[in-house]
Amino acid sequence: MQYRKTKIVVQARTGSTRMPGKIVQPVDGNNTFLHILLSRLKYVGHAVETIVATSTAPNDDVIEKIGKDMGSPVFRGPENNVLDRFIQCAQQHDIQTIIRICSDNPFIDLERLSELIDAYSGEDYLSFEVNGKPCILTHYGFFAEIVSYNALLQIHKSAQPNCIEHVTNCIYTQPHKFNIKLIPISIPLQNIRCTLDTPQDFDVLKEIYFEWHRNVEIGNQDFHSLIEFLESKPDLLHNMKQQIKQNDK
Repeated sequence: MQYRKTKIVVQARTGSTRMPGKIVQPVDGNNTFLHILLSRLKYVGHAVETIVATSTAPNDDVIEKIGKDMGSPVFRGPENNVLDRFIQCAQQHDIQTIIRICSDNPFIDLERLSELIDAYSGEDYLSFEVNGKPCILTHYGFFAEIVSYNALLQIHKSAQPNCIEHVTNCIYTQPHKFNIKLIPISIPLQNIRCTLDTPQDFDVLKEIYFEWHRNVEIGNQDFHSLIEFLESKPDLLHNMKQQIKQNDK
């Protein structure tokens, strides 16, 4: 992989329907989940720059400030046309290979992220496959996806609403058109939800932050370690299960 034309792009905005401003709410002092994610991404075992892609909406000024404070370049583009935001970001920063991470997933597995980068060999789309479907369609929040700039350009021409909002689903659902590779991975525990959409998710992830993240060395913070922690927390698992039922993917 040519790292010069490869970047991690963190998709972030404050305009969430279920929990507005979720990624910029204080978690630990002034630290937010966006701070926590960007801090963790500094430990990826590859020389890949992280860019924050947010919108031009005034409410997202706070995201730009956090990104810059954390040493990450910030790109601002359309608020609702996320696909176009990614394309414009790639053009401005000369990116051919995009490692897409949603800011909703602060505890993304850094070891698996490095494995994904190592496994990439020019596909239009590369990610992990969990229970027979791409990881982006799960509630786990552990895994990233890699997409080529050229593939984004191809789906941009069709401008379907589901492509505009979700960016990659018009790629991985068309294996006849795109070069897609999914790496099977086994999750030893079901009903895990480590993604942030609702106030209930926020409370769960905050507890994970204080009781797991702050007590486990960054090099050992893989999803196996997190699941081991969750197995000792039946209340958290119950809350996750309830949120999965209420928030279908």
